[in-house]
Amino acid sequence: MYLIELHNGDKAIVRRINGGTNLTRRLLQMGIIPGVEIKVIRNNKYGPMILEIFGNKVMIGRGMASAIEVG
Repeated sequence: MYLIELHNGDKAIVRRINGGTNLTRRLLQMGIIPGVEIKVIRNNKYGPMILEIFGNKVMIGRGMASAIEVG
């Protein structure tokens, strides 16, 4: 399952990032690393997603979210 498939309020653990070096580096800088729990604050099926990671809110594009494998 991928992050993009989750709904508002869902929580999941990052399992893997399926992307190139630049995408992986950018997500790592935001704290999105394998083993971290993510809560979906907003996923309206259009526009960017808002996530909560370590108590902080971050916004990522739908392309990035579709590369993050969660479980």
